[in-house]
Amino acid sequence: MQTKFYNGLEAFIHFIFKNQIGNIRGIENLPPPPFVIAANHVSPYDPMLLVLVLYSWLKKYNKKIIFLVNRKMIVLFAPFHKYFGMFKGTKDGLKEALNYLSRGFPVAIFANRDRKPNQLKRFHMGPVYLGSKANVPIIPVGVKAREEVFPSWHIGKIIKNYFYKKDIIIGKPYIVDQNKTLLKNTEELTLKVAQLINKEIVVG
Repeated sequence: MQTKFYNGLEAFIHFIFKNQIGNIRGIENLPPPPFVIAANHVSPYDPMLLVLVLYSWLKKYNKKIIFLVNRKMIVLFAPFHKYFGMFKGTKDGLKEALNYLSRGFPVAIFANRDRKPNQLKRFHMGPVYLGSKANVPIIPVGVKAREEVFPSWHIGKIIKNYFYKKDIIIGKPYIVDQNKTLLKNTEELTLKVAQLINKEIVVG
């Protein structure tokens, strides 16, 4: 009997989002949880794509992904955001994420601060902070789409993006270097993801 750790919403996720799954690489890089997934963001569908792509792997450990997201994502998925493990990316959200990491859950953050064709702006420091504080691996993940949704909530582009397949590339896990600053570690994390999706890093 399968564990319904997404409150029975698994079938809904599969039905609605299966058309978006493109090429998947690097599943073999996933260690046992806990860990922090640090990914770039291409559309509002990204959290559900990760759930769908990693579902069989997650089921082995009976652990759903905990997402730190912005307020708009909470509104978009309300009233189901807690079923999907979504929390606001605030100080309280970081504390909540640390609590889940201590209980063996994977935590995911879409950490890029902007979306530009062929370019990736330096990530915010949330993933590195969590990885350092909880002493768990960080897994860089790249998401590639034919066209990204930018501005972030452009309705026409959101609808159009739904019909595009997304490739997901999972990099190798690594431990944060405690001898480096959060900023330096974040720059290195951004570079790892940029290399996965063939983008250049934008300074600033």
